[in-house]
Amino acid sequence: MTKKKFTGYFGKTKVKRHAVLMVLLLMISACGNKADLISSNSTTTPTTTVVISGNTSSDVNTEPAFPPDQNWTSDSTWDMCLIKAPEGRKYEWLNYTTWMSLERQRREFPRSLIPEITGSTTAFVSSEENNSDYKASIKNFIDARCDLIVTIGAEISKETEISALQYPDVDFIGIDQQHEKHYPNLASLLFPEDHAGFLAGALAASATVTKIVAVVLDSEIEPSSVAYGAGFTNGVTHIDPDIDVVSIPHPSDGGKPDADWGVTAAREALDYGADVIFAPGSGSGSGVLKEVAGTGFDARNEALCIGAEVDDFFSLLQARRCLLTNVIKLPNEFQDLYWKPDRPAIIKQFENALHLPSEYESENTHSTLSLISREFFLGGDPSGIHIGPVGLGRFNSWAAHKIGEPNRNFLPSEDLKSMLSELTRSLWIGEIPTL
Repeated sequence: MTKKKFTGYFGKTKVKRHAVLMVLLLMISACGNKADLISSNSTTTPTTTVVISGNTSSDVNTEPAFPPDQNWTSDSTWDMCLIKAPEGRKYEWLNYTTWMSLERQRREFPRSLIPEITGSTTAFVSSEENNSDYKASIKNFIDARCDLIVTIGAEISKETEISALQYPDVDFIGIDQQHEKHYPNLASLLFPEDHAGFLAGALAASATVTKIVAVVLDSEIEPSSVAYGAGFTNGVTHIDPDIDVVSIPHPSDGGKPDADWGVTAAREALDYGADVIFAPGSGSGSGVLKEVAGTGFDARNEALCIGAEVDDFFSLLQARRCLLTNVIKLPNEFQDLYWKPDRPAIIKQFENALHLPSEYESENTHSTLSLISREFFLGGDPSGIHIGPVGLGRFNSWAAHKIGEPNRNFLPSEDLKSMLSELTRSLWIGEIPTL
């Protein structure tokens, strides 16, 4: 089978497969019966966005889900395809920002120095929490001749690793995944929860009045919960070792953590006297934040709260009464591009939060994800584990309350912002132990 090669910046080559099927990605509903195409095209460069939502197939052995008589990939484009994690607090932010990163890479491909490349395409599919669905989604993108397939979440880690072995001419990036084996076409991008917990702990220690803070966890044994908890405790201790830390994990024999249990756990933390509570749990988090926020008239301990994984300022409006900020994973952007006026303002308060480590210096490169993607594109070998940055989101301005009053107005000083910015950088490059 003939393989087309793209000449890279450094004399390397990128192999592009020739496949029998030319395919069109369809938007498919959760039941898989209705379809609409969503795409955007550039007149200057043949770049395309294609979106699928819902299940693509219930069986990887079924016929391809896309008609072979229409195509959106080609041998002259770099085609990047994303399989999102299941919906919910745990992956809401990662799903969104990873897609934004791929979209930005697509838009910037006209800057490419490789004459054979005429542009780029992107596509994504939203998967259900079903093993066969993951396999089908990957297989459909393989049939679609995607050059790069990005998958999100530990739930799809095994399928990503198996597919990397099975399809060596396709490049894979697994986000928030630890892979057991090494393959030259498989990279892992991790955003450590202990780093996020450390930042939350440092902020909590800086905001407490009672000298008691708390963290509510979805599990006492699940790795991400353990990492959030350990990081939070160490972050508090880093600022003030005399502050008491109350840790309330969901018991392993107590079923699944949910918002109702989060309410109960938050009340327990408040009973202990905690006045800053960290809620990183994807199951319990919303319940914790709502309970700490109260009604606007009955705040206990004048308590403040810190969320994780999502931007709760918009996702959970009631939490604004107590919300200091959220800790978030950053697959999309770092360095000063993030804070230009036309960029999102999610973490604009941290203008110096992520000083770019020297090994990441590259023209027009804006994130760890884009660096890995670019290296694959150029025919390099970015395989293995990469550590991405985490950061704090917007600080609450305490002015967006229609009912009642905020629990307590806490506006971080410039010195505190600078300290948290330096901690963010130090965590990313490994200067501070967090476990």
